Amino acid sequence: MNNSKAFLVFSHGNAKLDKNTLTFSIPAGKTCPGALFCKSFAVLQDDGKRKIQDGKDTIFRCFAASSEVQYDAVFQTRANNMELLFKAAIDGSIVELINNSLQHHRKKKTDKVRIHPAGDFFSLAYLMAWIEVAKLNPDLDFYCYSKSLDFFLDLVLPSNFYMTASYGGKFDHLIDQGYFTRYAKVYKTEEEAIADGLEVDHDDSHCFGDRPFALLVHGTQPKGSDWGKAIHARRKAGKFSGYSATKVAV
Repeated sequence: MNNSKAFLVFSHGNAKLDKNTLTFSIPAGKTCPGALFCKSFAVLQDDGKRKIQDGKDTIFRCFAASSEVQYDAVFQTRANNMELLFKAAIDGSIVELINNSLQHHRKKKTDKVRIHPAGDFFSLAYLMAWIEVAKLNPDLDFYCYSKSLDFFLDLVLPSNFYMTASYGGKFDHLIDQGYFTRYAKVYKTEEEAIADGLEVDHDDSHCFGDRPFALLVHGTQPKGSDWGKAIHARRKAGKFSGYSATKVAV
């Protein structure tokens, strides 16, 4: 790879994570085969504007899809990442592409890689490419949330690769059957999470533990929806209502 245009784009942290964590995203929803209750994606219209489109089973919107509608750079960068991945998959260079891009963006203090603040593993081959990259970089911890749980069955992950099963998808039954002891579930309020015996995570630290945990819904929700009302009520009460809008990782 001879120029920056051939590299995937990684970001250094986001509104939730510090700059020592690299993040890598692809288009939300469109790359999430296991998504169900949060299935949302940005759609480019004929007039060049974008709108949010929900799936038929959506009950709360993916925050990452909302950011793709709101920010031009976020939408375009994630689309470009996806295009580069598809091209690399065709010629068999996807591991090289991801790893070379990672080396291009990482800094001396980089210690973690958050895979997919937006998007998910859209194929087993793509997941296996990331696992190989993790093996090539034993000094970094790689982690992710995923609803593509069928891909993870029978896999032995390297010790520096942490996957948190994401509840609310097509493969929740695998969580219920005990295949994944670390999983995250989205709640409207902290009180609801506590009632279910789950701690609420705000910085991804629970992704390296061995127990289930809770996340609070955030991001733009349909006007008048119960989930949107819950965010509004938390904001009015001075409680957590979302991460800073001033820094959205591409």
